[in-house]
Amino acid sequence: MSKGAVAVGAGVVLLLGGGGTFAYWNANVASTGGSIVAGDLDLKANGTGTWTDRNGAAVDITSYKVVPGDLLTYTQKLDVTLVGNKIAANLTVDAPASSGTFTATNIKTGVITLKDGSGNAVTNPLRASASGLTARTTFEFLSSTVNRDDVNATYDFSKVAFKLQQIQQTGLQ
Repeated sequence: MSKGAVAVGAGVVLLLGGGGTFAYWNANVASTGGSIVAGDLDLKANGTGTWTDRNGAAVDITSYKVVPGDLLTYTQKLDVTLVGNKIAANLTVDAPASSGTFTATNIKTGVITLKDGSGNAVTNPLRASASGLTARTTFEFLSSTVNRDDVNATYDFSKVAFKLQQIQQTGLQ
């Protein structure tokens, strides 16, 4: 057998399963779709929050002594960042039922109310950024507290927070 015939035979073996493959035609083209950029969701306190009592008088929370029936209101200006074509978020107050030594059933956290810089009511879900949004919530020390329950008890308000959480807008999948 000649060297040429051996070389052709070896080439056929390689192509039929000995390491080679038959090629199929293919082609590709780069897309012109561009790129996307993620949006943003953020919440920041704008200044220092204030405390008032049931009558609207200022309260120094570090020295105020609550009694059953007291209603304290916390007001905080917030800056909300919502960036995204279909973004929506709820702003809520996150107050643990038990934060300190108070009996959890003797404290009631109110619903958050929101107002824009002009004093107009704002409702959840939020769909746009807002600077200077006023958030207000209440903490009621229930008058149903009996005997000497919660005398000298403490509630740690540093555990209370405002929470901005993205939600899926209605009708979007």
